[in-house]
Amino acid sequence: MKIVAFTIKNYRSIKELKIENLNPANVFFGKNNVGKSNILRGLHLAFSCLKNDEIFLPDTMFYKRDIYKPIEITFDLILEEDFCDTSKVNSALWDGVENIRLVVADEEEMFRDNIKKVEQFIEKSKSFKPLKKLRLKMDLDYNEETSDVSVSIEDLEFDYRFDYGKYKMLYEKSKSIIEEKIVKERERIVESTSSRLSLLGLDEDELYPYVNIFVHGFDKLETASLKHHIIKNIKDPNKRNEALSILDQYGETVQKQKSRRIEPFSRTFNIVKEYFEKISDNFILIPNKEYFAKGPFVEKGGEQIEIFDVNRFMDKLASLIESPGKKERELIKKFNGIWSRSYKDFGELEIRKFREEVFAIFDTGFTALPIENQGLGIQDLFLYLAHIVLFDSAIIAIEEPEGGLSAENQRTLYNIIDDVYSRSDKQIFISSHSEEFETPNSYIIEMSKEGTKEISRREKEKEYEEKIDGILIKRRLEREKEQYEAILREVTEREITLDILNYISKLGDEEKVDAQKISDELGYKKEKVEEVLKEIVGRRI
Repeated sequence: MKIVAFTIKNYRSIKELKIENLNPANVFFGKNNVGKSNILRGLHLAFSCLKNDEIFLPDTMFYKRDIYKPIEITFDLILEEDFCDTSKVNSALWDGVENIRLVVADEEEMFRDNIKKVEQFIEKSKSFKPLKKLRLKMDLDYNEETSDVSVSIEDLEFDYRFDYGKYKMLYEKSKSIIEEKIVKERERIVESTSSRLSLLGLDEDELYPYVNIFVHGFDKLETASLKHHIIKNIKDPNKRNEALSILDQYGETVQKQKSRRIEPFSRTFNIVKEYFEKISDNFILIPNKEYFAKGPFVEKGGEQIEIFDVNRFMDKLASLIESPGKKERELIKKFNGIWSRSYKDFGELEIRKFREEVFAIFDTGFTALPIENQGLGIQDLFLYLAHIVLFDSAIIAIEEPEGGLSAENQRTLYNIIDDVYSRSDKQIFISSHSEEFETPNSYIIEMSKEGTKEISRREKEKEYEEKIDGILIKRRLEREKEQYEAILREVTEREITLDILNYISKLGDEEKVDAQKISDELGYKKEKVEEVLKEIVGRRI
């Protein structure tokens, strides 16, 4: 799965940003606080909308806090050929629709008043097509409780559009209609059940608190309470058994009602839902130093979106090493090889499972410590490389990977990223302000009065080349300066030695070589004269 282009509107510092012709490895480069990470978080929000339709977004998430303009995020995707089995999905949807029609025909009275909504759900289900080249669009309106999320899908090759948001609403409405009807039926059944139980010696008023709870569902705990009430208040064993049998019959009736009527709708909806959730699961954002922190969206009525789920990370790591097949073994071997070649100075790395927990152990030769006891830079590297090399997530986004790394380790990490993604069908997005991650293909991000914007690489190309040329010239001049300074120091040293030798050669046979006198005569420091005299004496010996 790859993103080929995206557009973000009215999100945080971004009024409107469109980027096309994306690469396997994409770096958004710029100074601090220009909105680089907002690009990654905007993409993360969009993918999250495919799984969450109840999201709370504070007004700070909207550009200039303008809550009257919705957040709009659109991205064009290309999925692998084997992403999903199109014929299997179409067949499952057809079967689901037929099962719904059978239920509607058998339960004509239940659906008579709401047949239009049900027919709309059926038609929408039949119209869904799992695409391989698609455009996904998310609109999020502000709401003080939960934001209204709209998700639609378009075919990039043909004229086709599917409104997933409306489809979910149709499903929820159809489900709600059925449940309302079931509740009304249960009220009648509860009344009948209470009447039958009262004939066996139970007080109908005392039964009401126990039986009425079943109107909205058959709860096991409440069932146990009612059975206890029956056993306690019916002394005749035969009547007691009859009462328990009546209660069991009621439970079976309730369960059959719900499963028969709702299950065909749920099963059909889940076929479409799984397609979008699979797309969502193939995008992972690794934030800057927030692996174990709360997400960016405050929970308030809606679901909180996790920026990074560390438990999911550990579970995935555990499943990979628990019983690895041939593919997993090759990935582990590749991971260990990259670590050994690139970061062996940090110690030997071993990943193993012990008592249902995964441990990544670094052995430095002096001591062995698990990953959580290592420095933040080591934790960063382990996390990045696990996602880049070990895991099969199609798209990874990393905020400022330079965080706890030295310049040398930043360069090494980027070289690994460049090597892995240039030869894979995966994709990576990076936000960075480190020059070690800047390349001629970087997207230069700046802040203007109109918010976060990209400076076209074509417009920036000459400036970038001049900058690189300037850096190279500066480095060359610095090296040459160091060489000339070294030569100058050597020449100076020889001139001093020559002056002292000339001075000594002019002394009479009876005159002593006096360092202080030479210093006074020639103007060199006494310590320097003594150093040269010592060197001369040493040569003579």
